[in-house]
Amino acid sequence: MAGALCRVAERDEKILRLLRALVRINTEHAVPESGAPYGRGCARALDLVLKECERAGLATHRLDEKVAWAQVGTVGPLAAFPVHLDVVPSGEGWDHDPYAADVEDGVIYGRGCMDNKIGAAILTVLLSERAGEELPCRLRVIFGTDEETGMSDLRGYVEAGEELPSLGFVPDASFPVVRGEKARLHLRVSRAVEAHGLVVSGGSMVNMVPAEAHATLPDGRVLAAEGRSAHGSTPERGENAVRTLVRELVAAGVDAGGALAEVDRLLCADLTGAALGIDEPDEAFGHTSLNLGTLELADDLLTAELDVRFGSALGAVEVVERVRGALGPAWKVEVVQAKPLHLVPEDDPCVKVLLDAYERVTGEPGACSVMAGGTYASLLPALVAFGPKLPGTHSGAHGVNEHVRLADVSLAADVYDEAIRGIMALAASRED
Repeated sequence: MAGALCRVAERDEKILRLLRALVRINTEHAVPESGAPYGRGCARALDLVLKECERAGLATHRLDEKVAWAQVGTVGPLAAFPVHLDVVPSGEGWDHDPYAADVEDGVIYGRGCMDNKIGAAILTVLLSERAGEELPCRLRVIFGTDEETGMSDLRGYVEAGEELPSLGFVPDASFPVVRGEKARLHLRVSRAVEAHGLVVSGGSMVNMVPAEAHATLPDGRVLAAEGRSAHGSTPERGENAVRTLVRELVAAGVDAGGALAEVDRLLCADLTGAALGIDEPDEAFGHTSLNLGTLELADDLLTAELDVRFGSALGAVEVVERVRGALGPAWKVEVVQAKPLHLVPEDDPCVKVLLDAYERVTGEPGACSVMAGGTYASLLPALVAFGPKLPGTHSGAHGVNEHVRLADVSLAADVYDEAIRGIMALAASRED
């Protein structure tokens, strides 16, 4: 027993050390450089985890400067665990430096400590502990650096013909098991206006609820609005500063020839896209979600970016057609990114393994759910999202003061360790 406790303590120390090292690297997307398509921070983080894996004896392969993988085991089916090292912008209002990885009262703070560097740290350590062992399958952690802005990294992995896993999970959501993810469209809508010197700006990323927005009026006055950031897949958890500012401008009669009134009526009216005619709920996924992520008005051009997530009742083509119809001919509607609907059967053998692992370690009942959020699982048909966020906990991911308790990091590692054992047993049974 003492030996097992010592091993877990050593494991947790390694995870925390790697997690803090990763959080201290600012991996917000930055100006591209040679060898760093998303900025130097993402490249540094990718180098860090690959060197850590190589020191532990894992085989590594870098496809390009966007995605790479590390693997233990040489035979059997491929089990993969995709994680991402990039993060959304930290924003303002933190009580801790978002890139200091402070640990206070058993809690680590920092952008990415939950979304998704915890997954990278845990899986790197768990696979490193199995280096040199004879395994019934190959265990591969895939490191991406563009999950937050379109998944071009994993799309490149798939398009390059890299082997797709038949087993595994994506550690980038909540426990117990998230077996389905809504389809998603990132839309850019724009129209010419007569602004008469009005300038409006709000939001930084389409998949974040804007916490700040401001406008410079033709007479030089400045208006500002504050909100509360949240993940774009759950806009109801935030307060959209753009929405507040637009309504203030329209109420004051400053609306760029009626264009802002259209934004208010069609893009700010609800969080389900009902005003656009795209809220068609289904049994599995419920209502559509609509996040007005950014709004810019400058040089007589009004541009908004929308994060639309929807279930099986609508297809992407129908969503776009309905948005175009609701906005009218003055508006241009562009599809920036699209992600398909993802749903794995509840009776999938690997899903059962993951639920069993969660129940054995936590003592809590396991169940499947679906979500509006998107993970790498949507591009890998066999995989589901599995943790690391525990039920009933708050992490602040995509918001201020992102954090995770060290005790929860350890518990998630216990669940993942048990899940990997179960996956290896499942792989061995398939070979018998």
